[in-house]
Amino acid sequence: METTLNGIHLHYEDVGEGPAVLLLHAFPLSGAMWQRQVAALRGRYRVIVPDLRGFGESDAPTGPYTLEQQADDVAALLAYLGVKRATVVGLSMGGYIAFTFWRRHRERVAALVLADTRAGADSAEGRAGREANARLAEEQGVEAIADKLAPGLVSPGASQAVRAELRALITANSPVGIAGALRGMAVRPDATPELAGITVPTLVLVGSDDALTPPAEAAQIRRGIDGSHMALVAEAGHLSSLEQPEGFNTALRAFLDRVIAH
Repeated sequence: METTLNGIHLHYEDVGEGPAVLLLHAFPLSGAMWQRQVAALRGRYRVIVPDLRGFGESDAPTGPYTLEQQADDVAALLAYLGVKRATVVGLSMGGYIAFTFWRRHRERVAALVLADTRAGADSAEGRAGREANARLAEEQGVEAIADKLAPGLVSPGASQAVRAELRALITANSPVGIAGALRGMAVRPDATPELAGITVPTLVLVGSDDALTPPAEAAQIRRGIDGSHMALVAEAGHLSSLEQPEGFNTALRAFLDRVIAH
């Protein structure tokens, strides 16, 4: 499905019936990374999966794409679909957008799932790394980005099938979209001071072998959000939902079934 919102064509999936669950994908992938979660949830929930600005089949205008833009795109999509409130599930970059969505559109948030992400802003070194990767994408293309980033997105024990799927998801994107998202993430604010103000049910999920946003980062988020819960996805790296979908889905469904009324 596709619609025009905030000046761009936005591609999305909208399947199932019941309370709405919005899945926000990681960088540098697309909504297609969530296919196993869609299959697991669509029998009890309405599952909405956008290709975020710059990714998948959505438009990739010249960036940077700020997290505020991304959150507003998502809010416009929910309004277009007539969804008043949703459980917002964000993994990695999707988690950054979820924090921003809470800040700007909290009346639309029924619950939060923050997966393999961090609340803090980038360090100077981190911002420099994002700019280097943006230039790599622009100068050498998406294959070079896949070569550089894909190995660190999964655990050392990830199967060749998972690695092949990950590479295909990355290389289906455009250099412009990848660069735009990188430069937007680099300037995101520190969400740590806002954690104490999150008042909706919240689950913090993290792969046990996540080297990019490790369990210690997830524990910081859990401590900052009163009443939140944390779950480890065993034998998973940064893309826990892709690498260990059964473990991820078990934790996610248990949370949704507990906190969302049917």
